[in-house]
Amino acid sequence: MNNKLTKRQAIEFLNLDEKVFDNYFRNAGEFAPLPRGGDRGRFYFDKGMLQEWLDNYKYRSIELNIEDYKMCLDFALAQHFRGYVLSDWGTARQREFGQKLTNWIKGQLAEVAVQKFFENEFGCRVELDFGIHDEIVPQDIIAVEEKNKKREPKIGVGIKSSKPKSAYLVLGENEITISERKSDVYIFCRPDIPDDHLLRITKNRIEELVKNQQHFQSYKDDIPRFENVYCEIAGWADIDELEKVKSIPGIDFNGWRYVKKTGLLHKSKKDWEKLIKRL
Repeated sequence: MNNKLTKRQAIEFLNLDEKVFDNYFRNAGEFAPLPRGGDRGRFYFDKGMLQEWLDNYKYRSIELNIEDYKMCLDFALAQHFRGYVLSDWGTARQREFGQKLTNWIKGQLAEVAVQKFFENEFGCRVELDFGIHDEIVPQDIIAVEEKNKKREPKIGVGIKSSKPKSAYLVLGENEITISERKSDVYIFCRPDIPDDHLLRITKNRIEELVKNQQHFQSYKDDIPRFENVYCEIAGWADIDELEKVKSIPGIDFNGWRYVKKTGLLHKSKKDWEKLIKRL
């Protein structure tokens, strides 16, 4: 049995998009290639190592359903209608409605995924803050349940989210330098929410609106239905493990950021057990 895979074979084995694979491999340090031999500079990967990564990835990937989505959508709409302003990452440009909603939903889905992960895998029940506040609330886990009683967490935990291909946990300077905003630990999640999620949940209404229009027959079978969303709990890092930088591969920031490669995050079962004990 050949345990040495080419890059193409590794991509097929992991069932990842090539760009995502390259990002995880070259930038995130999620998996390392075998030492290069006399194969003209080609990269090879150990199949056993990839299988271990894949098993761990599946273990940390949480399925979220329409009820989870509805709760997060409700929060996002409440944020929007209270007039909360959300700017593009690293710029002063305000995001349009769909971008804002997606960002808030993604963030809340990440929190729900962590909540489910802790309870399903470790029997640890935590409470999230889905309230609407005038000020930014730095801690996302606001209570831990023990013996049917709730108590405050012993440490502050911030839950951050980004796209599935993201290779870094990235935090703004204010999130770290302002004492009222920083957390002791940051958990990074990669929810795989489709860009057309709003289309999916309004499918029936849209079809009703356009069914008699000129082009409807050409795309009526292509409008997707809502399906459960998967969110990878990528790992966690203590605040003092973050690196202060002004850029990461492909992105120059307009100020300092605090980052951690996803491949260097704590993510094993023992790592999670240690974190939960600290809660």
